[in-house]
Amino acid sequence: MFNTKVFSKLGIEILAIIIGISASFWISEVQKDIENQEKEKRLLKTIQINVQTIDEYTNNRLNLLNEENHLMDYMSSNWNTLNIDSLVNVLKDGTYIKSFHNIFLDYREFHPPISELKAIIDDGSLGLINNERIRLALTALLDDRLDFLLQNVNSEIQLQQAFRENLISEKNEKIVAVLKTTYNEMDNRINGKAGYINKNSQEIKAIAELKSAQNYLNLKIRQRYWVIFFMDYFKSALTEVNELVNAELNPEVMK
Repeated sequence: MFNTKVFSKLGIEILAIIIGISASFWISEVQKDIENQEKEKRLLKTIQINVQTIDEYTNNRLNLLNEENHLMDYMSSNWNTLNIDSLVNVLKDGTYIKSFHNIFLDYREFHPPISELKAIIDDGSLGLINNERIRLALTALLDDRLDFLLQNVNSEIQLQQAFRENLISEKNEKIVAVLKTTYNEMDNRINGKAGYINKNSQEIKAIAELKSAQNYLNLKIRQRYWVIFFMDYFKSALTEVNELVNAELNPEVMK
């Protein structure tokens, strides 16, 4: 009888210990799940803010490129019959958006603010997100869509650099004269200061005589088409990530 009572009491104590340990473990797991859910929510909000910032940057860049595209299209379509006066009127107020310098001597880079998104992938934080579609969409955004875009941006840069090398060896005195500048002149013209109408006119007249400039402009337009194409492709990926994150953060709204 004694042994039965002892063993019965011991069994109850052991059972109580097991239940206590299990309850403690369960509470710990629940608390961990709650903490992970909070971390996931904060991470999703961070991604949402970053994606919207990148989209805003991309829209600004698209608007700038399209403004420049209209000018390049006009010049290409009317290369042999350019209305110099009309073109100069556009260039004199074009600042850094529409200028002789940016069409023929410079290039447009693309540097979206992606460092925080890359860090989320690189440090493993992406694993906190349970929605696989978000993980895949975010990875595709940076690994595929952005990569295609940057390849084409770099191709346009290489094209411009090749044309610049051609101008370096150019012995045409008109080209030599119009390329001559100073830092102060560049600063004034890019900031839209008045007083450079004659210089704009001389630049257009001199460059229009170069067959290499015409070829360069047309090749730049061709390459710019693919830059815009993949920029739109990149933007569609931004929209996809944003919509998926919104649905995850606001499931009741998205239903």
